Amino acid sequence: MVPVRVSCPRCGASLMDETHPLDGQPSIRVVVVANGDEGVLHLSSLYGSFRFDTSMAVDQGDTVLMKCPHCSGVLVTDTPCLVCRASMVKLGLDVGGEVFFCSRRGCKGHKVELIDLERAMELLYQAARPGGARGA
Repeated sequence: MVPVRVSCPRCGASLMDETHPLDGQPSIRVVVVANGDEGVLHLSSLYGSFRFDTSMAVDQGDTVLMKCPHCSGVLVTDTPCLVCRASMVKLGLDVGGEVFFCSRRGCKGHKVELIDLERAMELLYQAARPGGARGA
C-alpha cells in the first residue's frame, strides 16, 4: 500500500491530520454528515486500506455527505460509483491528480486519476521509502 497526501479540491487546504494517525500514517480528516448528524471522519491515507475512525455511528450501506473541515465545501460529486452507483467523493492528490472513493459505507469502490503518471510515481515511490519525502 502507498501513502497519499490529499487536499480539498475546492480550497486547496491539506486534509492530512498528523495528530490522528491510522495505519501508522497521518489520517485524512473530513466532516461527515449522515442521518441528520454531523461529525468527524478520519480515513487511512494508505491507498488500498479501508480503515477509518469516526465520531458518529454510520450504518453499513448508508451513504454520507463529506465536507472539507476548512471551507465546508462538499466533497461528494455527481460521479457514480462503478460498484454500487452511490456518489463518489473527490480529493486532490498532492502528487497531481485526484482520488475518488465511494460515499457508501462498506463499498470498496475507488479510483485514482493522475495528471503526470511518471512524476506521480516518482513522488509516491519516494514517500513510500523509509525516511522518504513528506508530500509534494
